[in-house]
Amino acid sequence: MDIKVITSLTGQERIVFNLLREGGKYSNIEMSSRLWLADPRSVIRNLRDKGLPIEDEWRKTSNGNRYKVYFLNVIKVVGQ
Repeated sequence: MDIKVITSLTGQERIVFNLLREGGKYSNIEMSSRLWLADPRSVIRNLRDKGLPIEDEWRKTSNGNRYKVYFLNVIKVVGQ
């Protein structure tokens, strides 16, 4: 991962990146409540535009509703 990308992150981008870097998979609601962000999805879009390997996967609730969780693809980070 390019160090220039990391040093160019805005405040919101940095806190989302730091959370994802710790590991785990987080939904939009989880990130909103943990990080006090109104719209983490737009921050994730910006991080992806900067080339960070943030991926997502769909999950289903017990009543059939779907939602996405986001995570940092560590293999791509280490492999670059």
